[in-house]
Amino acid sequence: MFDVEPAEEPKPAKPLTEKQIAARARTKKMNVVAVIICASLCFVLGVISAVLPAGVSTPWMFASYAAGYVGVLWALAGLWSHYMGPNAPK
Repeated sequence: MFDVEPAEEPKPAKPLTEKQIAARARTKKMNVVAVIICASLCFVLGVISAVLPAGVSTPWMFASYAAGYVGVLWALAGLWSHYMGPNAPK
């Protein structure tokens, strides 16, 4: 009914190599820069489209949606590399 044997202890993870540590730092910097660029671009385009008349703001709205799309894809790629990529902690 009950298991009386103790469960196996998990093996400790191998320490990261210098190359993996450098790749993580580079990816983190790139993701921070990407978030800053996309957020500032979306904000600027949103302010411009709010100020411009409706007939002129269509290209600006399209550009802001495109920047948001790129930002979402970049965020998904960053999350994948952080949690599931080859340099992710195991």
